[in-house]
Amino acid sequence: MKQALRATERMLQGEDLLDYAENHHEGGHVIRPDSDDIACAHFTLGSHRSQIDAATVHALILSTAAKGRLQPEVAGQTHEADIRSGTLSFVPAGNAQNYDYTGTLTNTVLGIDYALFSRVVEIYPCLGTTGAFEPRFGWIRPAVQALVEEQHRVPHRDTTGSRVLAEAVALRLAYELLSVFNAQKPAGAPLPLSQAEITRLTDFIDAEMEQDFDLTDLARLLDRDPFGFSRSFKAATGESPHHYVIQRRIARFKHLLRTTADSLADISYATGFASQPHMTATFTKHVGTSPGKWRKAART
Repeated sequence: MKQALRATERMLQGEDLLDYAENHHEGGHVIRPDSDDIACAHFTLGSHRSQIDAATVHALILSTAAKGRLQPEVAGQTHEADIRSGTLSFVPAGNAQNYDYTGTLTNTVLGIDYALFSRVVEIYPCLGTTGAFEPRFGWIRPAVQALVEEQHRVPHRDTTGSRVLAEAVALRLAYELLSVFNAQKPAGAPLPLSQAEITRLTDFIDAEMEQDFDLTDLARLLDRDPFGFSRSFKAATGESPHHYVIQRRIARFKHLLRTTADSLADISYATGFASQPHMTATFTKHVGTSPGKWRKAART
């Protein structure tokens, strides 16, 4: 476990972070071993890219204060998620990872040894197996959030009482995670979205375009689990919810560029972009030219 914790410590200390233009480090790292099975880190970062070798422990991340977009690649599979305060992410051991994050975040990260889950399964066979673990990003589970926060608050003095308390919290956390993954692991094709549901989503996106909404808000609109909703949406439309929203924003942006004399900054806020630079980068990436050049060409 000590070797696993050292590997996690290197990861959590950000030694593999790759600097680029928008990267800025805003806070120090606090690392500590919480029990024989868990290491805890707490840190703040701005926009960044990171490349992490496969760890020998599971990583559970709680974003305690965050607003941004995460595009991770884990074991060769690309994901995407809106990261907000209270969202969770989980990466099983043994997966090489690359991250591209735009925004700001403060994370509490737990490195969890595999042996902890094995002990819980021995005590509660009804939980299933540890084989249900898979990468998941930007999900919400209040019970898990509360346990991560409690684990971070546990007194960490080297006393019998402190060790017992840390171990109890760790076992409860492992139990909850096993319950989450064994109960919600998708089986077969996702429940499809109806045309009425797609229309409802589109109407909401168009009406609330100026507002800051994310995948969880869209899923809640249809009373669906965010993870299952994302799969269902992609099965129905051929694209992710995030990409669909971006395309709706860009379409409205083009319309306003062509039909109004509003500034780029005003149009950016009217279409839900956080800032003009964010809008310009997104527009250029998807359209292939800058908003200013597009507006000029559209009016000639």
